[in-house]
Formats: sequence, structure tokens, C-alpha cells
Amino acid sequence: MNEVLQRTATAIGGRDGMINDESSRMTYELRKPIEMDGKEKSGTDPEALFAAGYASCLASAIEYLLSANGVSYDGVTVKATNHLMMVPNKGFQFKLTVETRIAGVSSDVEAEYITKGQAFCPFSRAIKGNVMVENV
Repeated sequence: MNEVLQRTATAIGGRDGMINDESSRMTYELRKPIEMDGKEKSGTDPEALFAAGYASCLASAIEYLLSANGVSYDGVTVKATNHLMMVPNKGFQFKLTVETRIAGVSSDVEAEYITKGQAFCPFSRAIKGNVMVENV
């Protein structure tokens, strides 16, 4: 296995803290969601960051596979909604609802490359068996 790249982020504090992304030098403010008795709407939370990471990783995997196989397409869109679920006697668990569209290809090609993308995407492989993923 050869390392292609690495990224480092540091969380300072919890839900009302911040994340420093070393590669982009960006800082993201974290805020406890209102649904969890948070006070502010500004900022983000780990659940939103997970959804963003998953969506962008899957879209990138699909684009890579389409290009590698010489498949012409107009664009890839992945919308991931992360649901934070409470499992009695276990704690919190994620559930993802994922809507993926590949413009400019037939529905058969779209279905094939969504499946291939999920098998190729590092996020998808990392959560397989741990997070329920519902494709819509």
C-alpha cells in the first residue's frame, strides 16, 4: 500500500469548539445544534462535516471511475443526509440517506457507477457494516 496523501485536522473543544484544517489553513467553528439544546445557528457540527466528507468522497470516486473507464458524463451530484440516531443501551449511531445522480448517462450506467463508486470510495468502505446507508 502506497500513501497518496495525508490530511490533519485538530479539534479544540467539543460541540462549541473549533476545527483547524492544517492543509487549507481554514478554521471551522463548531456549534452545538439547536436540536441538542444549542444556542446559535452559526457554525457547523461533526454530523454535517461527516455528510460533506462522505458526499464529496463518493462523488470523487464515481468521477474517477467514469474517467478511468472512458465513460462520457456531464456531472456527478451526491447529496448525503446524516441522521444521528440514538440506539438504546449503545449510544449514538449514524444513518446516511444518499441521493446520487450522474448527468449525461443512461439509468443503467448511472446505477452501475453508483454501485462501483460505493465499492471504491474510502468513506464507503470505512463505514460498511457500521453505518446504515440508504440510497434514494
